[in-house]
Amino acid sequence: MAMLVYLHKEEETATSARYRFHTDGGTVRYLVLDKQAETILPDDGDLDGVFRAAAGKLARAWVTGQAPEKLVYQA
Repeated sequence: MAMLVYLHKEEETATSARYRFHTDGGTVRYLVLDKQAETILPDDGDLDGVFRAAAGKLARAWVTGQAPEKLVYQA
């Protein structure tokens, strides 16, 4: 099963970054990267595969210490 997830940074502070994410035609959802705790959690509490794909892509980018403006996960 193919998956394409888009992430767009909505806002960033010194301690967190909030992203909007969605699949093609999917519902828009939000997640938050806590820079101090190094955690990524969905606003809606749903830890489904779409969230895990988005969070994994963001986590790989965050390893470099950057919270990019946009990311795309494709599998």
